[in-house]
Amino acid sequence: MKIYKVMPDLSKRRHMALWHKALRAQWSAEDINWSVPHRLTSDATKDGLARVLTPILMGEQSALYSVSALIPVLGQNSEVESQFYLTTWAVDEARHTELFTRFYQRIEREPLPIRRFPSGYLFQSTIVSKEPAEWLAGVLVSEVLAKIAVEEFKRLDIDPVLSEISRGIIEDEARHLAFNHIYLEDRFSAVFKRGANDGKTFGEQLRQRLKSVLATVPAIFDVLEPDLKLIGIDRHALFERLSADALHRLDRSVNAGADAASGSASSGMAERVERATEEARR
Repeated sequence: MKIYKVMPDLSKRRHMALWHKALRAQWSAEDINWSVPHRLTSDATKDGLARVLTPILMGEQSALYSVSALIPVLGQNSEVESQFYLTTWAVDEARHTELFTRFYQRIEREPLPIRRFPSGYLFQSTIVSKEPAEWLAGVLVSEVLAKIAVEEFKRLDIDPVLSEISRGIIEDEARHLAFNHIYLEDRFSAVFKRGANDGKTFGEQLRQRLKSVLATVPAIFDVLEPDLKLIGIDRHALFERLSADALHRLDRSVNAGADAASGSASSGMAERVERATEEARR
């Protein structure tokens, strides 16, 4: 077993830089001013928003379980630096789960039950994998969707508490997406070093996995379309943006890995972490 190492290497500097960035950026649901007056007064809007938030809450809970399960998997491969970062990712997902649960309490509503929302369950179950690269390719869809959704909530400014929650989550999702890029870039670099065909085959494998997860999203929007319209979100524009962004991010990781394998990557570690995190916010 490789889980226990007396002296871990800790030599993956970008992973370590992102780990320390995540440590410094932690925040709490207790930092939110939950007593600020409501802006939501319409029962219909509250009902619609509760339904729209359902896949977001499901995604936070699912990611918490998946991240927690991957920590020992990475340990078996002695990927200690990635283990370190995933502990903060798990904390982020737990925080998001608490935040949305308390927001539901604030608007006195509940999310859709699974029996009325099987498409949301199918979406999350399609992502699950104990192979880190496969999970990251699948969860890229969920993370990008969460990022776009909270950006929309911030833009619409439906409720001051939801806007404050969204601002914090945007920063958290940026780090998750930065780790996704860094980890997959390293994996692709290793695979491309074995051979260009191996790298291309692995890249296509993950692209097909990402597309299979994307294919389950329209069924979610079918259920939520009236509610999305009610709060001011266009489902078609949302899906187009989601598809383009998720595929672009995966392709960028593939290309960066190929460049690293050929020795053409030249930027410094700190600069690359900051760039990955900044690009993740966009």
